[in-house]
Amino acid sequence: MFDGLKSADDRGGDVPKTKLLKTSMRHQFNEFFDHSTLHGIRYIAQNDRPLHERFMWFSFLSVGIVITSIIIISLWEKFQTSPTITGLDTDFHNWDVQFPAITICPLQSTSDEKVWEYVSSVYDVANTDNERVEIFYKYINAIASFSYSNIEQIKTFSDYDWLPKDNFKDLAYKVVYHCEDLMFDCTFKGEPYNCCSGFEPIFTEYGFCYSFNSRHVVLDWPWKPENYSKSGTEYVYETDNKLSITFNTHNTTKNPLNIFIHSTDDILVIDTLPQHLWTRRIARILFDSKQTYTTEGARQLSIKQRKCVFPDEIPLLTDHIYTFSACMIQCRMDTSRALCGCVSWFYKTIDGYKYCDLKGLVCISKHLDKILNGLACPCKLGCMNTVYEVEKLQDAQADIIDKPLEITFVSWPMVRYRREVLFGWVDLLVAFGGIAGLFLGFSLLSGVEILYYFTMRAFCMVAYNPKALEELSKDYENQDKPVIDLGLKPLWTRTENKGTDVTRKNDKKKEAFVLPFLH
Repeated sequence: MFDGLKSADDRGGDVPKTKLLKTSMRHQFNEFFDHSTLHGIRYIAQNDRPLHERFMWFSFLSVGIVITSIIIISLWEKFQTSPTITGLDTDFHNWDVQFPAITICPLQSTSDEKVWEYVSSVYDVANTDNERVEIFYKYINAIASFSYSNIEQIKTFSDYDWLPKDNFKDLAYKVVYHCEDLMFDCTFKGEPYNCCSGFEPIFTEYGFCYSFNSRHVVLDWPWKPENYSKSGTEYVYETDNKLSITFNTHNTTKNPLNIFIHSTDDILVIDTLPQHLWTRRIARILFDSKQTYTTEGARQLSIKQRKCVFPDEIPLLTDHIYTFSACMIQCRMDTSRALCGCVSWFYKTIDGYKYCDLKGLVCISKHLDKILNGLACPCKLGCMNTVYEVEKLQDAQADIIDKPLEITFVSWPMVRYRREVLFGWVDLLVAFGGIAGLFLGFSLLSGVEILYYFTMRAFCMVAYNPKALEELSKDYENQDKPVIDLGLKPLWTRTENKGTDVTRKNDKKKEAFVLPFLH
């Protein structure tokens, strides 16, 4: 590029640094075109090549750049939209299969006897106005069974200042059905067990329920036994004789049960529809599980690319692991707090989220559509997701209508779905390099070479060889300017006029024509 570094005495002059830098850039441009490893680019810059040949190589290079750009854009779009593939995993012999959470929600979660007992403890029923007692009775029923599905009832009590305004969860505990009043005759995997040891109280967006094998049950309730301890997650194994749970309830015909079959990690939300409304016409519910898990290799992709969230990826206040239902509940709690300054009392206690009083519940009922608008919540499915679908309902026989309800796997799970990376960062890099190398001869070092020529090499020449740049600048200024003939007439049809020096000079310039930006 230049003949060694000059001494300090040879450096410097009166030429501005900006002009030296411009000259250096021009010199590096010519050097890069002469020595670049990119296909065909050196032929474009050669002054001794015919114009049509240089134009041919310029066209080839342009076409290569366009094709490379189109293919790279399509590969990038594929990487952003469909970098994963979902396939079947059939190694079912080594699976740890969780038994699903079974949540039962009676249509009427309050006991009439307990409600009257509470009303009698507050008022002397015999000596109190009947209308006042009736209003209080309906209010206790509405509050204790409060859910998003019956929230409209709360508006009718907003004008009565003498009704209790807060502490609704404590109030509900006093009048809801206890486990022993609701359930009996329970078995799990064919073995009898205490119903109230397995089915535990839980407050949901459907109201007060009892749930088996759920992580989100209430840990402390007033009638909890002294020797009670939270049961762990229940699993089923291929060697088990039965893969089922059975239970029976009182007064099912008058108070049917909504049956929910869902994942142990999921929180029951109003968007989840019950798999069955049990009125004793069905004896068995047979379900199948469809589990999807994602390999660890998918962590290299963004959430938008893989379309799911790993359990430890997004911290939530509603649960220590990420699930779609926990995300939706947190979103609804945030919306409720933003609109009304409080949240519904059936959610678990979280610092910074206070429970609504009666006025707050009325506010929530007014903004219920906004609170339940799922499209406003940026929640995605979890990367570990299990869905349970009912495959068959078996009718109960007429002579044994009081038989317990059995909820069971239709068969041992033999298929689950595995989501894994199909097109990752390494594949993208290899694809980009292969396409750029095929059409242009481009590599990562070619990019480094471009940066080298027009940054470090150009600036170093200004710093250490200003004298050489001054001489180059003078050469460029004294260089004859090419004559550009913009005529459309082909060269071979033009007659050469040798009578004038100007014509001869122009002909010589045409033969040695060089585009100005290459000089």
